[in-house]
Amino acid sequence: MPHTTPPPLSLLSPPDDTAQQQGDRAAAPNPAPTSPAPTPPAATPAARYPAQAVPGIPALWQHTLGDADVVIGVVDGPPDTSHPCLTGANLEAREPWWLPPTPAGNKLIEHGTFTASVLAGRPGTVLPGLAPGCRLIALGLPADEHVSHDPHSAARAIEELLQAGAHIIQYTPAHHTASHDADPMLKRAIAQAIEAGVLICAPAGNDYGRNSIAPAILPGVLAVGAHRADGAMFLFSNLGPAYHGHGITALGEAVLGAVPSGGIKAQKGTCVSVALVTGTAALLISMQRHLGHAPDPLAVRDALLTTARPCTPEQAHGEPVRCLNGYLDLPAATTLLFPGLPLPAPQPQPTQPPTVAGSG
Repeated sequence: MPHTTPPPLSLLSPPDDTAQQQGDRAAAPNPAPTSPAPTPPAATPAARYPAQAVPGIPALWQHTLGDADVVIGVVDGPPDTSHPCLTGANLEAREPWWLPPTPAGNKLIEHGTFTASVLAGRPGTVLPGLAPGCRLIALGLPADEHVSHDPHSAARAIEELLQAGAHIIQYTPAHHTASHDADPMLKRAIAQAIEAGVLICAPAGNDYGRNSIAPAILPGVLAVGAHRADGAMFLFSNLGPAYHGHGITALGEAVLGAVPSGGIKAQKGTCVSVALVTGTAALLISMQRHLGHAPDPLAVRDALLTTARPCTPEQAHGEPVRCLNGYLDLPAATTLLFPGLPLPAPQPQPTQPPTVAGSG
């Protein structure tokens, strides 16, 4: 991703981690002179399905696959709803009626298809999602690396999903800001959603900390960073004071998702991590309903932040702020939210990547 004139949408192709380890480590802002050397990345990390990427998901699945009354709203590219894993999914694809029709580019469709599959892929298909029982409203905005949308349209997208009854809104596009602030209209829309009790998840972005990303920097938003498959932070995962206190980190490498060709493909980046966190939160909200409680998305947000696992100096490359509040710890969050809930013991994860169709 270029650093001079960044695109408005973070795509699924962040900077290469090999180059990061070799050359970009020296260019990282304010490197600690005594920082321990990062652990070299594995040559070929084992690809993981979404449920394998978040320890604790299979245990929750023993209780719920997601509640049909829990609504996940996503602002991203338009998904390919003809993909086999999305056939029959509780998925509504919407277009921004307030904008003129604009064809979406291939990258944007790939992005939206990946996100939709991680969240809503049907069980027993080529790509099972994290919360297939929930209702997903996928709002596709006409923006990619060549076509941008303004913050007013972004605010309208948030309002559209709020009016549709969303409990969680994953806002994937990245609005880069040098002022560590955001457009007032976007800020008002985000604040209105949070005031209504809606959980907003947003990727921290893939810019080596050189840019603040709205809405991830805004108070109350759950910002999501990315760590590698070996547990070390990606240096491209953004950091900074604007994310302090409301950010969490999840796996952002070698996570499988659907591609428009009909197959699946492993991807990396903070947009991968944010989909995992969104799906995890949707399951926890569904568990609230399963146990007879009113859905409380902000309590889920707070539990995820409170139980985030601190990273080690080695994982943080000597800069603990890189890990934001810490690493996603679903079992700890589940115990905090639902004391006494019996959870099955974690199952061992496969050490070899599964066969991947259509990943070329």
